[in-house]
Amino acid sequence: MHRGGWQMGLLDGKIAIITGGASGIGRAGVTRMAEEGAAVVIADLNLEGARALADDLAAKGHAALALRVDVRDSVAVQAMVADALGRFGRIDVLFHNAMSPPLINKQDDRLTELPDATWREIIDLVLTGSFLCAKYVGQAMLKAGSGSIIFTATTDALIGQAGIDAYTAAKGGVVALTRSAAAGLSPHGVRVNAVCPSFVETPHQMAFLSNPELRAELDKLHLMPITQPEDIAELAIFLASDRARYMTGGIHVVDSGYTAFKGGMDTRQVVAAE
Repeated sequence: MHRGGWQMGLLDGKIAIITGGASGIGRAGVTRMAEEGAAVVIADLNLEGARALADDLAAKGHAALALRVDVRDSVAVQAMVADALGRFGRIDVLFHNAMSPPLINKQDDRLTELPDATWREIIDLVLTGSFLCAKYVGQAMLKAGSGSIIFTATTDALIGQAGIDAYTAAKGGVVALTRSAAAGLSPHGVRVNAVCPSFVETPHQMAFLSNPELRAELDKLHLMPITQPEDIAELAIFLASDRARYMTGGIHVVDSGYTAFKGGMDTRQVVAAE
């Protein structure tokens, strides 16, 4: 679409909060949502990184606000919502990504070896953080009678994955929360969806994805190349936009075929060998 010679973005005029917005999928979401016309609130524990990104976007003519937010802290989340409303007047989109890959990659474990404290820490960050952000942003959206909440979940919540039992349980809770929250909020104009990536080439994940032998093994688990953060952001943009106005309660997989098959074996070869 065009207006007065200017191309209109999918999110023109919308206000979007992106948690975990200073890096990885969140950063890609911030950048692409701004490019699609949204004013963006970059919420992250890393305030320096959030401010640097906000300054870069402002230099390009985009409206951006950087905030330090601990999504585990109810008071901090409420302050985030108040700051966003104070600056922009409303909230149209929540793209919730807040995560600590080092916590999951280095401390999560099989449940029989998983420390109780680690279980609580991961559940608090992943599930409680999702609850708090959706609760307080959702309250503002209900008053406006519209909005789109998008959780970043994971394929690990949909299939069995050994060794990360706290993470899979927490993200499984996010998947279930997506459906129940959609059932409760959507009749009042607030949509709720989840995006489920598999492996994504974020800076944190490149610590092991850059290992040639490990990368070769992981590539075998996918039908297509492993996704980039921007690939996840593109779906989030669509779900945030009015084009997805009838989509709610959905669990949307973006995983290069990771959950679609058991392995690289062609069953026709088995039949031919009989």
